Amino acid sequence: MSSRGCNSLIRAEKILTHIAYVGVASYMELLKEFQYPKSSLLNLLNVMIDCGFLIKSENNQYALGIKNYELGCQALHRKNIFEVTKRPMHELSLKSGLVCHLGAMESHSAIYLDKVESHDSVPTRKSWIGKTLELHITALGKALLAWKTPDELDYFMDVLTLKKHTENTITDKKAFREELQKTRLRGWAIDNEESTYGAVCLSMPVFNMYNRVNYAISLSGNPEVYSGNNVDRYLELLRQCAGQISSGLGYRNESLRKGN
Repeated sequence: MSSRGCNSLIRAEKILTHIAYVGVASYMELLKEFQYPKSSLLNLLNVMIDCGFLIKSENNQYALGIKNYELGCQALHRKNIFEVTKRPMHELSLKSGLVCHLGAMESHSAIYLDKVESHDSVPTRKSWIGKTLELHITALGKALLAWKTPDELDYFMDVLTLKKHTENTITDKKAFREELQKTRLRGWAIDNEESTYGAVCLSMPVFNMYNRVNYAISLSGNPEVYSGNNVDRYLELLRQCAGQISSGLGYRNESLRKGN
């Protein structure tokens, strides 16, 4: 009995995930997709409807019910962001041997919400939790800006002052907008000694269930650390960490659904 209950739960999860991906599905489409026994599938679908996890339209199409949204929202609203980020950030810092930061937007700046140093990273007092950062000179700032809507980006372009800090700092607003476009296309941001000499930072956005970017994570090192092919390795570690955090915040896309 217990085993049958577990199997039913597993089947229900697969059905929900499939319908979430395709939008709607008929009984015959689900039967073809999963090849469950006909009577078992029908009984399971009816139970899922009774529980509010599925709704059935007049043309016999199954779609997700509001119960999924209600439970998801309750879970997310009660979840502290640090509950989601703690483990992935520690793993990122441990595997990379670098300093990892979590950042968010605050007014016209970015701010460090968390900082994780591994045993192998070089201790630094140049960053601390609560430190504010200029958006145009930091990888975190670029990652937080690059996924804004066009109207939001226009607003920030009007209010930001692109102060020069090094020879690499982007101070032209047209060039900075192009940098943000590149960032969004490739999926990651870089501070290439733009804030200070001797410091290079990579950053990736974190998405929530509404496909919005409210947070970003970063890895900080020196130019030698990122030389050669090392960048690809660190980017992959960042990608894994950002994906885990995004998933924890309710974000779903095709690659996450497939477990890639």
